[in-house]
Amino acid sequence: MNRARMLRLHRIIGLAMAAFLLVQALSGAMLVYRGPLARLIDPVAMTSSRSGVRISAGAAVTQANRATPGYQVTRLFAPDAEDATYFVQLYNSDAAVRYASIDPADGAVLRHGGLLAFPVEAALQIHYRLMAGKAGMILVAFNGLALLAMVATGLAFWWPRGGTIRKALAVRWTLSPRMVLRQCHRTAGVVLAAILLFIAITGLLLIVPELMENSAAPVSTSASSVAIDRSFALAQTAFPDAALRDLRLDGDRLIVNFHAPERNDRAIHRVIVTLAQPRIVSASHASTNSALWMAVLPLHAGDAFGPVGPTLLLIVALLLATLAVSGPLMWWQAKAARRCPATTRKRMP
Repeated sequence: MNRARMLRLHRIIGLAMAAFLLVQALSGAMLVYRGPLARLIDPVAMTSSRSGVRISAGAAVTQANRATPGYQVTRLFAPDAEDATYFVQLYNSDAAVRYASIDPADGAVLRHGGLLAFPVEAALQIHYRLMAGKAGMILVAFNGLALLAMVATGLAFWWPRGGTIRKALAVRWTLSPRMVLRQCHRTAGVVLAAILLFIAITGLLLIVPELMENSAAPVSTSASSVAIDRSFALAQTAFPDAALRDLRLDGDRLIVNFHAPERNDRAIHRVIVTLAQPRIVSASHASTNSALWMAVLPLHAGDAFGPVGPTLLLIVALLLATLAVSGPLMWWQAKAARRCPATTRKRMP
């Protein structure tokens, strides 16, 4: 395929997927520092008062159930910092979803409602499935494939045939704004190419396996706080030194995920316990868990690269958003420039 066709393909894919890429880039940027950002933009709902005796996970579930009649908690996330809150997900009999934040210090329900009440959680659902279930996940997968194709075609079109790479990346700031924009778009795309490929591939490795799974809707339960705490205490005996990440209520089962930082920042130990008559059904150590996401998510989120990783990922996400805007803008400018001579000729006597 010659360079002209590479450029045409790059342009077609870019124009078709620009809006999706922009949404993915901006929502991904919000998720880099998910917990701190949630507390920054919504301190009332996402920050604990830190006064009083901390309530148990079971008590937090009960408080959320009381605050949202007709809904039952199916998942609870433990606070990820000293000033953070419990965050819970609730379903009703029609599979409608609600969310709530619970102050672990006194059990107060700080806020409950739909996704619009929790902007950072909304960003997560948009980034992962465009808030459209499996159909949204398919679109996200196509978005990853489109990013791969755009990086490949962009590099193929740019690759210098005779000059040096440094010269081919230079931006001539004395040119017209339109040409400067074009050169900045080209240079940013080439410089970011390897990282964008990495992000697209790891994103596909996360979403494709889940698309292939048959995920059933959660089965709600009306277990008391005493029953939840009793089963949780039994689960804790399997990993006594591990901190709670989240737990799921699924019928008569309590699925408990503990942090496993000895493997990586996203890894978990998992224990499944019955609720009615507590007994451990299974306990799996993070080191023996073969789930692909546990190895790939720290790479995709930047955690695997130390403190600099998330910051670098944030910069790349914002630059990708810029590319998603500048590409269509360049196309519009070129289209307008082609119309101008024709308009001028029609006006000439």
